[in-house]
Amino acid sequence: MSRVQWTIREFDAARDTDAVSRLDTCYTSDRIYCVRREGDAILLEPQNLETSRRKRFPVDLDEAWSHASVAVIDDEVRGFIAWDLEGWNRRMRIWHFYIDLPYRRRGGGRILMDAALAWARGAGAVTAWVETSQVNHPGIVAYRRLGFDICGFDTTLYRGTSAEGETAVYMARPLGVGEVESAGSSV
Repeated sequence: MSRVQWTIREFDAARDTDAVSRLDTCYTSDRIYCVRREGDAILLEPQNLETSRRKRFPVDLDEAWSHASVAVIDDEVRGFIAWDLEGWNRRMRIWHFYIDLPYRRRGGGRILMDAALAWARGAGAVTAWVETSQVNHPGIVAYRRLGFDICGFDTTLYRGTSAEGETAVYMARPLGVGEVESAGSSV
């Protein structure tokens, strides 16, 4: 697969809102993470599905994030990341992170994430944190490639929403001083 030339720039609502809302955020998964209880222990473990599951995450540009960037190829927005910085614990909270379906696994996700993490380090963040769903196995795999690890989950977060019955999976990545930027595999 040929490498493409990505440009990362700050999100401009007037210029980028339509393009971001058109990003194909769909994914298909043949695995999910299931919650299993053993006495007082609660485990989150991968399980194969008999039938693949397809889902699309909506991009809500009215949420409370305060910073965002886009990944651009040939003047077209092909990726989006939005975040804020929680001051009390110096944690970068990622609200959205999407690469347009036809452009995944071409390095744009890594470049976009690295730019946002560099901003967070410069602002004094010590941790990057993201929430996804246990049905988003491809997303969990991608976050792991980007240096995130599962740090918790919540079986109640989605009650009363269109995602009722799903489990929220929390992932985090330390942003230590002198941390080496990853230059490995593409997302």
